[in-house]
Amino acid sequence: MHFQQLMSAVIVCALLLLTGCAEKVPETSMDGIYTAAQADRGAGLFESLCARCHSVQEFSGRSFDAIWAGVPAAALYVRIANTMPLDQPGSLGIPQVTALMAHIFNENEMPAGDLPLEGDMEWLMTISLARPAH
Repeated sequence: MHFQQLMSAVIVCALLLLTGCAEKVPETSMDGIYTAAQADRGAGLFESLCARCHSVQEFSGRSFDAIWAGVPAAALYVRIANTMPLDQPGSLGIPQVTALMAHIFNENEMPAGDLPLEGDMEWLMTISLARPAH
């Protein structure tokens, strides 16, 4: 009986250690949900598609916070995908929308990560938009 209790304790400890080592699931845009390369592509797209009507300042700092702080990332995705560019709303593909989002995140000092941002709406609904506290 003593051996079984010892083995049970070892198994419980092993499971606790494995749980502690599990990869952290992103919860906010501060959790590295895009890549730097994606943000670079988004900067080019912003210049060619958006800058004629918008400045990046509209999407950064307090302006960003006023509209987007605490909102699911899916809302920003839908806004860009369905309404931009103004002269051809809905014409952007998933890679373009996510690259533009990555550019906006980068401009707001949200850290880049190792995996690119994807247009998975279910997942984007779980990500809250947040900026670093200044």
